[in-house]
Amino acid sequence: MSGVSDIDWDLIWRKSRMKRSCKNKGRKDWDKKAPSFARRNMRSSYIKRLLDFIAPEPEDTVLDVGAGPGTLAIPLASRARLVTAIDYSAGMLEELKAEADRQSLTNIVPVHASWEDDWQKIGVAQHHDIAVASRSLSVDDLQGALAKLDKWAFKRVVVTDRVGAGPFDPEIFAAIGRDFDPGPDYIITVNMLYSMGINAKVDYIPAEYSDSYPTREEAIDSCLWMLEDMNPGERERFEAYMDERLTRQDDGTWRLTRRHKPKWAVISWEK
Repeated sequence: MSGVSDIDWDLIWRKSRMKRSCKNKGRKDWDKKAPSFARRNMRSSYIKRLLDFIAPEPEDTVLDVGAGPGTLAIPLASRARLVTAIDYSAGMLEELKAEADRQSLTNIVPVHASWEDDWQKIGVAQHHDIAVASRSLSVDDLQGALAKLDKWAFKRVVVTDRVGAGPFDPEIFAAIGRDFDPGPDYIITVNMLYSMGINAKVDYIPAEYSDSYPTREEAIDSCLWMLEDMNPGERERFEAYMDERLTRQDDGTWRLTRRHKPKWAVISWEK
């Protein structure tokens, strides 16, 4: 009789990824998006909440995988002794280094590498006290990524993963006439960890959407990132969808009303 231990979570993960609507961006895509991504995420309340789960001590070393423009590495640097920030986008790391210089932070080590690279071979110290992967688990080999984090952490691992559609708004896809499949979410990650002998703790963080923007263009840009290669008809329907939900306020700002309430799963385990 088959049981939970017979389920191939790696196969389920890979098949679900193949069906998802939004495919992974390449290095050049992330390089191009680095400046706007940095601006959009640096003041996120998500980061403040996540820092409480990571809870580094002043003498801890932290490995931040998929560090992007330093959204997490920058605030971590003021709480920990050393932060190693890995990202495969050179553009993102340039944004990180520029922000670290602006804040006179000297305890961040940027590393240009991917999940698949041999971290030990390129000089990433093993072990760190804490290993973190914040919203960066969109990889083909999830089991390999989780095992790598577990191997590189001495005290604790903290990762975040989508719950359902996560930051993607299914109503926007429906409005422009596109099918939407978000792909695998956190529950596969949790079950895969269980199959690896790791009993993880799960918490949740609301993924905030700002509802107020200085200009109409910024409000539209806050949703435009979800959609790739829109044709003229899709763009027209997208603009109409946004205009139905945008209201000009008395102070000149624009209020965006949305029904989708995204959240992230915080998955952590002690070593």
